Amino acid sequence: MKRHMHTIAASLRSLSAALFIIVSGAVAALAQDPYFEIDLLNPGLPEPPAALDRDTPRSAMESLLSFFDDDQYGAAAHLLDLGDLPLEAQANRGANLARQLKMIIDRQVLIPWTDLSDRPDGWLDGAQEDPGAGRVRRSILLNMLELEKRPVPLRLNRVKPANGDPVWVISRQSVRDIPALYERFKPTELEMAMPPWARERGPFGMYVWEWLVLPVITVIAFLLGYIAYRIVGWLGSFSSRRIVQACVRAFRLPATIIVISAFIGFTTNRLLVVTGPISVVVGPLVLLGYVVGFALAAVRVADEIFDRVSLNSPEELADPVNSHYRNMATMLSGFRKFVIILAVIVGAITLLSSVQVFNSLGYTLLAGAGAITIVLGFAAREVLGNLLAAVQIALNRSARIGDYIVFEDRFCTVERIHFTYVQLAIWTGNRFIVPVSHFVKHPFENLSAGDREMTRPIRMTFAQTADVEALRKAFFEVMDEIDDGTLGSKDDAGVWVADQDVFGKKILFALPTPDQSTFWDLETACRERLLARAAELEKETGTPFLPQGPAQDYPDG
Repeated sequence: MKRHMHTIAASLRSLSAALFIIVSGAVAALAQDPYFEIDLLNPGLPEPPAALDRDTPRSAMESLLSFFDDDQYGAAAHLLDLGDLPLEAQANRGANLARQLKMIIDRQVLIPWTDLSDRPDGWLDGAQEDPGAGRVRRSILLNMLELEKRPVPLRLNRVKPANGDPVWVISRQSVRDIPALYERFKPTELEMAMPPWARERGPFGMYVWEWLVLPVITVIAFLLGYIAYRIVGWLGSFSSRRIVQACVRAFRLPATIIVISAFIGFTTNRLLVVTGPISVVVGPLVLLGYVVGFALAAVRVADEIFDRVSLNSPEELADPVNSHYRNMATMLSGFRKFVIILAVIVGAITLLSSVQVFNSLGYTLLAGAGAITIVLGFAAREVLGNLLAAVQIALNRSARIGDYIVFEDRFCTVERIHFTYVQLAIWTGNRFIVPVSHFVKHPFENLSAGDREMTRPIRMTFAQTADVEALRKAFFEVMDEIDDGTLGSKDDAGVWVADQDVFGKKILFALPTPDQSTFWDLETACRERLLARAAELEKETGTPFLPQGPAQDYPDG
């Protein structure tokens, strides 16, 4: 017993020691100062000016922009981490890098002032883990800028040299990328050829030439799009195959959208480099144009192929000999939906992963977009449910295009399976539109599934005194009368008393039919002749065969 007590005590001591180590480590981690430690900060620069304030993220950016406005690039170099430069080159190259950074910020960067704290620790209200607590920071993303093959972050870091206090400066990694960013966003030759007045700043921080040239670029882009529309249509006439002509015609509108997007993207990103307020709008719109164009091309071409390789008429598809065409039509319909869904998903992922609007406009817009997304998602839940249900029907083929079905006591043909609804053609010629989610939740009778031959039940109510054997004989005589080679095997026919109540006998006549396309006519013709024969038997025998009393008292069983 004592040995067990010693073992338990030792275990408790070990657990306490482990907890102490974990808690101590956590406390030590929390107690660490939020900054990057460096040996020295820009020792090759002269003494910093008195107006320099690098204590907080906001004051650092205000000092940087103030020096830029006064063309004091040597002073602005103190707000860059020049640790990658040799000591003897920091003064000259630092001023040049500051001059290049000014051009980059002027042309491409929208400063996220709402994200720049005026506290030394860069405090941000609302931590990811605890929105009410907030958190300190040692690095702040100012913007994401696109180079040729990769995005480059422009960051403000808090660094602490060994011989000084922590300060906020442009990060060493961002300083390293300044030359490449300058080459990417510096004024083009065409812009430099413009008169000086056109390169002056106009309303909303845009250059004067942007106000003049961008409308012209838009008009030319739409003109080129119209030309592309006509050229693509003209190219389709060179092929004698109808499916090729149809696919080329289907590509006209997507080609128009792609050409417009490509021209605007080239002129605003290569031929001319627009400023930040324009690029954060034009860039996403150009990318959206590419996504919409290629997605629309895939969908429209898939539609044309679908229309050519499948029978277009539901009546043709409903023919029992065309069962394999029904399978093909339903499969192609499902493939079309898959192409559209895939295009939307890939397009959305591409757009969201490539667009840096939120980094440019601040996280307030992102929060608003998130709230809007929640509202739209809640409102669109029924649409999304219908979309998934449509894919489900296409995959399990419980109802194929061209199938005869009985849905909610309606005899109809499946004409189309759309994204959000199923279009059913009723025998009267009308259309019954059913939401897909409602269609899959309710049972229906698929007359086209399984064997072509079927036995149709004809339920009729006769008087209590009706002679069942006489009706049985009359039924087989009626089958001989209506049989023109379209009836099924008479071995499957039969007559039974299914039930009886105060209204009379419920008699079930089993009528064999060869397929789904003829049973309706045969069933109605047989019922009509049975009623006539029952009236004849009643007159011949004097015994009531038909129900007596008002018709509404004797509903069809």
